[in-house]
Amino acid sequence: LPEDVFFVDGMHDDILTQLSRISGLKVISRTSVESFRDSKLSMREIAQRLGVKTILEGAVQRGGNRVRINMQLIDAETDGHLWAETYDRELTAIFAIQDEIANAIVVALRGSLADDKGQAAVKVKVDTTNMQAYEIYLKARELFIARTDLAESIRLFEQVVQMDPNFARGWEGLAAVSAVVESWGIVDRDYNGMVKPA
Repeated sequence: LPEDVFFVDGMHDDILTQLSRISGLKVISRTSVESFRDSKLSMREIAQRLGVKTILEGAVQRGGNRVRINMQLIDAETDGHLWAETYDRELTAIFAIQDEIANAIVVALRGSLADDKGQAAVKVKVDTTNMQAYEIYLKARELFIARTDLAESIRLFEQVVQMDPNFARGWEGLAAVSAVVESWGIVDRDYNGMVKPA
């Protein structure tokens, strides 16, 4: 669903971040692959343009406080599946799901990694146990990345850190967007302390 794009993109970024820490594994950024989201190109053509051998595909569906994630790792040369799995869990287990997905990918690729010396298990850090704060964080980050509504991005980041003051990525996002708002013409604050367009 369109309203879930921010959630899907956030999960995508989190999983890519974990995978990028694995020695011998080349991971392409979301920015580079976004143009292929609705592409009619074949897997082989996309892989050639990105300079990769395998492609990770996924779909996310949410309903209430549950999430279903379908993931598949595809060999671009043969168009065959190296691994595929469906995760149907409570949203509160989102970090555990990311952990499982990243580790399953490492297992599926083991032996094909350039530097496979018994890769250690991937461990996804639980940044917050407040899932509402996490979802709002993803919305705020998406607005910041797209530069579509920085005032709203700051408002959401401020809400995140109020909900969970120990959520480090919330503070990181607030600092990042605050560093660029002036150059985007958002400099005044109202009496509530929220940023508003100049």
